[in-house]
Parts: sequence; structure tokens; C-alpha cells
Amino acid sequence: MRILTYVFETSLTFSKPVSDHSFVLRCLPKSTNTQTVMDAQIFTFPRVVLTEQQDGFGNRIVVGYMPEEHDSFNFYTTGQVMVACDLAGETPCHPMFLQPTRLTACTEEMARFAKEVVAGAGLSPSDGKTPTVLAQARALCGAVHARFSYVPGATSVSTTAAEAFCCETGVCQDYAQVMIALCRSVGIPARYVTGLMVGHGATHAWVEVHDGRRWHGFDPTNNTEVDDRYMLFATGRDFEDCPIERGIFRGAAEQTQEISASLGDATSQNEPDQLLTF
Repeated sequence: MRILTYVFETSLTFSKPVSDHSFVLRCLPKSTNTQTVMDAQIFTFPRVVLTEQQDGFGNRIVVGYMPEEHDSFNFYTTGQVMVACDLAGETPCHPMFLQPTRLTACTEEMARFAKEVVAGAGLSPSDGKTPTVLAQARALCGAVHARFSYVPGATSVSTTAAEAFCCETGVCQDYAQVMIALCRSVGIPARYVTGLMVGHGATHAWVEVHDGRRWHGFDPTNNTEVDDRYMLFATGRDFEDCPIERGIFRGAAEQTQEISASLGDATSQNEPDQLLTF
């Protein structure tokens, strides 16, 4: 169990003033079977009236509207969560996490790859025994990590799992969506997670699979199982369900974004933060 302190800031800059800016933010952590939110605050500049709601996946969302012209928008959130993966209780799983989406549709080549990974790892059923969901997920996590090269800028938020699988490059979002597609192809319910890791950088993405009792996290980007160094913001079927920021505005302007994030261990002042791949 750990108590983690986080700071997350995003700065949006517009090439020309915009107005009638409506936005939805998913930058507040939610309490789940593995984490409990102790404190979470959010601030914006320019200041705007914010309304907190909940989306269909149980994620906390913050909604706002700025009618006035502005050429920048910043939001900043900070707080503490208690993470205890080993104490997680049972949680249900909706059948939708077995179904493909636009971003996680599995090709025949990907389905064959998933079956070969499971078989090659010695996980094929034998003597009437079925390999566990977690054993299969570990094998698929390692296979995605081994196949991919981490190349920022090689893909975009609209890149599908099939496209990323074909080019074998991408970032954490692509690693996660490919693993989700592979898991679903062999009958493992899987969902997309966005959040932070202990260290400094930007948001991170990983995967949770359901073993029939509860969700377990896997990080194919770093080829590791999720533990109490991770804090989640949102979960969904794929990236499109979990964007940190999404908005619409009036004006012919281009938008640039800068993100700064850190997640530290408040339970151990002597333990240094660990910097991992985002």
C-alpha cells in the first residue's frame, strides 16, 4: 500500500483568440477497487465555473464553458490517493469489454499472433487444464513489448491497433490498444486505462484484464504488472473513452498543448521517484 501525491498541469495555446469554448476534462482520479482518493483539487486559468459529473464508465469528468475570447487555457490538478492493489476486492465486468471497437478491432493476423503467443509460452490447454487468464495476459503483455519500438510521433490518437501492430512502432496508447485487441481475440475481457506512474512526465496508458473476479493491470510499454506505483484517472473500451481533455470552440485557430505531470510516493520520503517510459 502506498499514498501517492500527484500534480498534473496542461497548457493549451491557440494561434488566434477563440470563444464559446466548451470542454470536458478527465484529470481527477476516481476511487476504485485498488485506489482510494484522499484529496483532489482542480484549478483553471482563466477562471471558469466548473461542474463535476460522472460518465458512463464511472470516470469523474469536469465540464466547463468560456464564452469570452481567450488565446490560452490552463488547468492544474493536485491531490493524494491511497493505492493498495494487493487488497483489491471483487469487481464485475461488463460484456462490452470483450467486444472490438474502432480503435481495437483485431485483424486475422493479430488473432493468429495472439494464439501463437499463448501456445508458444506453453499455455495451451493440456490434460484438460485451461491456462489462467493472468498467465495468458502476462504472455501477451511481454509479446507486445518485444514486438514494438517506442517511437514518439510515429502514431496519433486516431491510430488503430491494427495500424500500430502493422508498423510495430508507437507510444503507450498504441501498446495498450494492441494488447487489448489481442486479449479480446482470445476471450479475455480487457479495458483501457489512463493515468500516471511514479516519476515525472506525461499521462500514461496501460491495460486491465478481468479474470472472472476482478481487474488486474498490465503495462505492455514497460512489460510489467501494474502495482502501487500507478494512479488511474479513467477507464474505458479504448482511448476515445478516456481523453484527458476534449473540447470545441469558435474560431479558426490551431491548438498546441504542453503537459507536465509528476507522481510521488508520500509514504516514503527516502525512496527516490522512478522515471519510466511514458
